[in-house]
Amino acid sequence: TAKTIVLLFIAIIATATAEHRSSIASRHQGTVGRWIIADDAHDNEQISFKIMLKQRNINQLEKAFWEISDPKHPSFGNFMTYKEIHELVAPSPRSVSRVLRWLNNNGVSRTSALYYTGHIQVRTTVAVASKLFAVDFVKYRSTVSGKTLTRIDGEATVPQHLTDIIEFVSGISELLEQTRIHPKSFDTEVDGPLDDGYITPSVLKSYYAVPEGAEATGTSFQGIAAFDDFFSMGALEQFQKQFGVSAPPQLIRNGSDCFPESCDQYESDLDVQYMTAMGAGVNTIFLGHDNGEWILDWALGLQAMANPPLVNSISYGWAEDQQCEITSGCQSFSYNSQQYVNRTNIEIMKLGNMGLTVLVSDGDDGAPSLGGSNGNCPLDPATYCPTGGCNHTRSSCNELIFEEKNGTLCFFPMGVGSESCASMLQDQNLENALEAFFEKNANCDPNLEYDRTQDPHFYSSCQCSDLKEVTSNGYTIKKYTFDQNNGAIFSADYPTSSPYVTSVGATQFLWKEGKVTAELGASILNGAKITTGGGFSSFQPQPKYQAEAVQSFLNSGTLPPSWSYNSAMRGYPDIAFNGHNYIISASNNTADLDTCPCPDLPVDGTSCSSPALAGLLSLINDKLIAGGAKPLGFINQILYQMAVDQPSAFTDITQGNNRCNRSYCCKYGYTATNGWDPVSGLGSPVFDQMEAYILKLKGL
Repeated sequence: TAKTIVLLFIAIIATATAEHRSSIASRHQGTVGRWIIADDAHDNEQISFKIMLKQRNINQLEKAFWEISDPKHPSFGNFMTYKEIHELVAPSPRSVSRVLRWLNNNGVSRTSALYYTGHIQVRTTVAVASKLFAVDFVKYRSTVSGKTLTRIDGEATVPQHLTDIIEFVSGISELLEQTRIHPKSFDTEVDGPLDDGYITPSVLKSYYAVPEGAEATGTSFQGIAAFDDFFSMGALEQFQKQFGVSAPPQLIRNGSDCFPESCDQYESDLDVQYMTAMGAGVNTIFLGHDNGEWILDWALGLQAMANPPLVNSISYGWAEDQQCEITSGCQSFSYNSQQYVNRTNIEIMKLGNMGLTVLVSDGDDGAPSLGGSNGNCPLDPATYCPTGGCNHTRSSCNELIFEEKNGTLCFFPMGVGSESCASMLQDQNLENALEAFFEKNANCDPNLEYDRTQDPHFYSSCQCSDLKEVTSNGYTIKKYTFDQNNGAIFSADYPTSSPYVTSVGATQFLWKEGKVTAELGASILNGAKITTGGGFSSFQPQPKYQAEAVQSFLNSGTLPPSWSYNSAMRGYPDIAFNGHNYIISASNNTADLDTCPCPDLPVDGTSCSSPALAGLLSLINDKLIAGGAKPLGFINQILYQMAVDQPSAFTDITQGNNRCNRSYCCKYGYTATNGWDPVSGLGSPVFDQMEAYILKLKGL
């Protein structure tokens, strides 16, 4: 009939004009590790995100990166401008217009969608974002910190015709928390005169051969990256007064004050106090980032600055193979952590092409790692509760496996930082299952004991083989047995594992009668509160500049099992610097953390090492600029060449290992040896020789 024909015609038209869409991100779980859905997001709430566009000529960009930073290449030091980089890699204007048109047609005003090289920054309402991506937004709340993030609940999609332009969207699905390589302190205030084993700016300058009175002329500029962290101005002023440190000519605070939200201050206090103390006279900018932002956001923000800092320090990191847990999507176009890392590396590469230097702390949890690591590393049975505080000093069995019905495993306690363990440890059913396990094995006196930092340890008077397996309340609890198929024993951190940054490890000093007698890799086995990171990336190829140095290490014979790492990948760190027992000032004025009283605290961490070394590199940059030379830029090729040409510019660290993290010790790890190694890199700097080498290299 005519009516049937009309209805059929309408159906055909609707089908023909229906918009085909493709997935870019997906979150369907009510609980994601430490995060639970707390509420729906309000339609008028503001939300920001970045649409990352596919770029052109990346091979040419990388070729320029290596040539510009190679001291043996004719293009050495011929840095590019932001405009030149834009012209090389930016998507076509037509491609950008297609995405902007889609945004405008769906309610995003022109002033709310700003285009930069390679990405579009969008700020709009939840209602508009929900329409754009055809998905609901909800409030996720962290069960650890109580902080909330507005993110998708379901599958986010974009029109299919845009998938050849959009690489991924950052800021709609990530759940980011606890990414800092946190300076470790037992919160013990320093009473009375400082022990000569404590680290102050003068101790560092004396040991590392920094000329007395070394100070910049104010021509250089350095930056500190911070994520959900802030520093106390009162604590900085007290630190400067106490240790005779001059205030920098200019200190810029960029980013919101998160103290009212109870964010941390130790990291930023440490970074600002020691970067400005070691880089005396250098203009400094503190770049704070909001909760939910990460390294990609930092790199893009730096590129957009008219006058970006030339030397930058980052004291944050997370497992490189789990970047998708803290970043966007990883469902888009078979998107994964490796692709996120690759895109971020491109943005960091641009910084090097612009003449910027990027230093990154290499982690405080040794080769095994802790946060983000699955924990499948067999514990050393001879090392129980190494930081102290437990009721026992030995346990006949110190590791268990918790297994859910669906096969999810938690390796306890080595994996307490993993998402699987975090989820289980919040479950009352696991607590009930543990009670049943303890009852069945009562003859072995099983118990959970806690160390000085309240990390858990499993005690048993029986051998693991004597413990009886228990299935109860949806969990099976059994002895730990190592299986390579359950995950890697070592976990590399990112961004320190990037070949395009300078990775900085931590050492500690040994003292006798007020003098340093040795420098070794920092470890909880030697009294440090952390263990320096280091190892090999799982998927980032080894750069040419370190191939010879790494091969020398592989020939040394002091290696963990060959199946535990891939020696063809990027090895880190590149260099080391003291990271143990730094004295910082930190406010305890709960009414206003920006003011004192500010007691002194001793802290440890590779997050001490990176900003302190970065400050020294800024002094070199200042001399270069004042002398009319180009700045350092990406420094790794210089460092590895320096190690060959003038090895006396480094102190070779040949003692220490990184088989522990901050609370537990694995059977396996890397050992310091002659030359480069994954504990201390090329060694620690002898500053006056390093400076002289670089100035001569740059023609001064």
